[in-house]
Amino acid sequence: MRHKQLKEFKNMHDAEVLKYSQPKNQILLHFDVDGHYLKLETFIETAKRADRIIDSINTSLIKSNSTYDLVVLPPESGSFLAKYTIVMTSVGSLFAFLNSDIGSAYVEGFTGYSPAYWAKQLGENHLEYFDQSQTSNTEKEATVPLEACEIGAKIITQMTKIILEKDNNELEKIGANTGVISDAMEARNEFYQICISNSDVKALGFTHEDDFPIPRNSFPERAAMRVRKNDDDVPEKVEWIVAIENIFVSSPNWEQEDQAFRKWKGKDSTRRECFFEIDDAEFWLHVKQKELKVEGIDRLKVQWAYELSGGRAKNRKVLRVLEFNNEQLAKPLDSDAITAIIGSFSEFKEDNGQGVLFSKS
Repeated sequence: MRHKQLKEFKNMHDAEVLKYSQPKNQILLHFDVDGHYLKLETFIETAKRADRIIDSINTSLIKSNSTYDLVVLPPESGSFLAKYTIVMTSVGSLFAFLNSDIGSAYVEGFTGYSPAYWAKQLGENHLEYFDQSQTSNTEKEATVPLEACEIGAKIITQMTKIILEKDNNELEKIGANTGVISDAMEARNEFYQICISNSDVKALGFTHEDDFPIPRNSFPERAAMRVRKNDDDVPEKVEWIVAIENIFVSSPNWEQEDQAFRKWKGKDSTRRECFFEIDDAEFWLHVKQKELKVEGIDRLKVQWAYELSGGRAKNRKVLRVLEFNNEQLAKPLDSDAITAIIGSFSEFKEDNGQGVLFSKS
């Protein structure tokens, strides 16, 4: 993720960065916690999801080659208020997007302002640039005025705020859960899953004031927003990858029926953070009979299935828990059993230190 401390940001003059960092241009994440501190993991991982939302808006929705940095601003004393600002160094095809039918609808729905309003904000001196961008997808970086970068940052900032702040029903009304920004909505789901996994976070707000409109008991609903890949919701064929991996669990969920709202959280064999469900009936029988020796950080060896999208594993489901804290619980399912559960799949295996996919059907 492209985030830096404000004092370390070298790409632009300090005065220009400060212009971006005015309150109206900030993304504020105000965590209601006892004391004025937050776990580093929560700070880092929520920031990563905010960056994914911004990146999805920029690349998937706008389909822009604009470049930006998500800058971490200095914290304020007296609260744990994470402050970010978007600093754009080019705007790509952003303004051409504003004047498309889909761009006009999305931008007005997310910001409350029409493209004409944003054109006016750009200023009379640069309207010629705005007009040219309507008919050209290749904008010369050397001619991009600083004001265009500022307006671009404001637009994407406002859209990011809306995705994080609004509840599921409000977002569905403006079509946020459908189509091209589905990755942004999945990042939003994960953002709230991370908040759930930190029991210190009692509520969340988005202003400087001690006003927290999103209480903890509303996190699960926000973390489970249904995301559709396309408008007509025709189910896409899912290609599953099956692998055996070791997981270090940092936040378990011992309520089997609650997994749709709060996933298990841990780190996979590459030390990447992951969320997953456990669909192994035998494992849950061990849980109910209290046969597992639980530790501070539990270690699982699992056979799981996941979808691979854009190089990122999604929708992880543990088919069989093989070991729990080095105690063997079960043997791996064979290909026929896996096919009966999830259909066709590819198996991921290590071969000379490299991963290889073997198709099964």
